Formats: sequence, C-alpha cells, structure tokens
Amino acid sequence: MAHILVIDDDAVLRRVITLALEAAGHTVLRCENGRKGIDFLVREHTDLLITDIVMPEMDGVETVRAARQLQPHLPILAISGGGSFDPEGYLGVARVFGADAVLSKPFRPVDLVDKVTEMLAA
Repeated sequence: MAHILVIDDDAVLRRVITLALEAAGHTVLRCENGRKGIDFLVREHTDLLITDIVMPEMDGVETVRAARQLQPHLPILAISGGGSFDPEGYLGVARVFGADAVLSKPFRPVDLVDKVTEMLAA
C-alpha cells in the first residue's frame, strides 16, 4: 500500500492516525512538527502527506507550501481542530496554499481512512 507521512504535534492523535492507517495496510511515518516533516520529505519518498495546521516551529500552512515546492504532485491532506480559531478558516487557508483535501478534527478514523483511500485513487 502507500507510504504516508503524518505531521501533528499531538502524540495521541499521531498514534490514533497511525493505527487507523496501518490497519488499512499503509506504512505510516510520523513527525511532530512541520520542520521535521519537511526535512523528512527532502530525504524520503512518501505517497501522501497528512498535516495538522496549528503546530509549533512550522505551522501547517507553511508545511503545505514547502511540501508543494518539494513535491508538486504529492497529495496533501490538511487536518485541524482550529485551536482558538475556527477550523474551517485554517483549512480554507490550507487549501489556498496547496492542500488537496481537508478534514476537521475531531474525525472518525474510518472517515480519515476513506479520505486517504479517495486521495490515493485520484
């Protein structure tokens, strides 16, 4: 199946996403911030990127922009719970800067797997 990079500063959510995607047969690689995620993309192949938006060091919008420059055709899924702002605002900005799809937190693992499957099939 696919190699998927998950970037999120929430360790518990990274683990939940990993378990859901591994159960669907994917290989999951994890980073806790955008800077480490972009460093990973420079060195390694990935089939899909999932990134949170509200993160320290390098936020998700910056991560989406940098990933798009490195790998123009990489499918990117942006996720956000919005922090103190509404998630749709953050996710809308992520779309403008290159995210192919968005998913608001909280989401059900099955919805994440369905979205990933759809994006990989496109």
